[in-house]
Amino acid sequence: MHTQKIIFFLLLLINLIFYSCTEKFYLDSDSEVSILVVDGKITNQAGPYEVNLYRTVNLYEADTLDPETDAIIFIKDGRGNSDTFIETSPGVYETQDLSFQGQIGESYWIEIETSDGEHYESNPETIQPSVLITSIYGEEGSILQSDASSKDGVEIFMDAQDSTNESNYLRWEYQESWEWQSPFYTALTDNPSKICYPYAYSDDVFIYDGSNLSTKSFSHLSSTSIYEDEVKLNYEYFIRLSLYSINFSGYEFWNNIQSSIQNNGSLYDVIPSNAAGNICACDSDNLVLGYFEASSVSTKYTSFSTDDFEMEFPDSPPECELITLRMQEGSPDSSTYYTVRDYWEDDFHIFLVRYRYCYDCNVKYSPTKPSFWP
Repeated sequence: MHTQKIIFFLLLLINLIFYSCTEKFYLDSDSEVSILVVDGKITNQAGPYEVNLYRTVNLYEADTLDPETDAIIFIKDGRGNSDTFIETSPGVYETQDLSFQGQIGESYWIEIETSDGEHYESNPETIQPSVLITSIYGEEGSILQSDASSKDGVEIFMDAQDSTNESNYLRWEYQESWEWQSPFYTALTDNPSKICYPYAYSDDVFIYDGSNLSTKSFSHLSSTSIYEDEVKLNYEYFIRLSLYSINFSGYEFWNNIQSSIQNNGSLYDVIPSNAAGNICACDSDNLVLGYFEASSVSTKYTSFSTDDFEMEFPDSPPECELITLRMQEGSPDSSTYYTVRDYWEDDFHIFLVRYRYCYDCNVKYSPTKPSFWP
């Protein structure tokens, strides 16, 4: 999962834990409490594997996480094997032994020693059998929004199958990218580009409880949507889905996060005792947040275009329509806007502008395909 999204979810969790009426944590008004935040996983795919460590700095602000540097991290399995994580950038640690690979049916955990001597450990987790993605497809129609309204578009789904019939809990995420062509191409930069490749990562929690299924065949799992006013399908749209078979504790953790988001982070929600994750302090009562996941993973990708659907999509996005700016003095910010025309109307200088990236996509997007694009 994308690290920035993990951090956002954990910051939300910090707020809920510290300000919930059901599990309130009391602070001395003159004390500074710093909490370790952990994000990492091992899968049955080849490494290196990554762990991210952060520290809360100020609990009364929403974006105060600093990298936790100079820590010592080990990963261990139930057979006595281990590997060391090496810090590759501030707060980011990677395994070094490429022969150390997660195995289905084996248990894994991490042990952390921070630079100030604090010790933390994750609960052992067993990698579950793989659930293979069998198909990715899009369905067009009216899509329900979070505010109960609806919007026409294409919703992307996947089907999956566990041949062992043993996996119960799923989590998935996606990476998407599409070809963008500047609709009013004009060279505005030193390296102008008409064609670029915007990309995005999933920003929601996608989980599924299949424990009640006698046959572990999973169908119609929704991932993302492309709406009728978007241009993602105009040329080529690419999506890569990663499906993780997770443990019950991991499902509970993400289910709690998902519930918190859906309830808009209500301060009066009941916060289950395991919401903080599967990491604990070994020699203190220090609170630690986050999760170290052991899971199998299946990945599959596909591409779509407007030829795959009957719905009509616009040639250019709404944000590239002309914008009228009325100014009594000065002129539009040339780093943001491209002036198409200007004239005076009484005491106002009228500028008809568009965003610069509508003319030269290199202003906003990369002309190079993302690494996950085949």
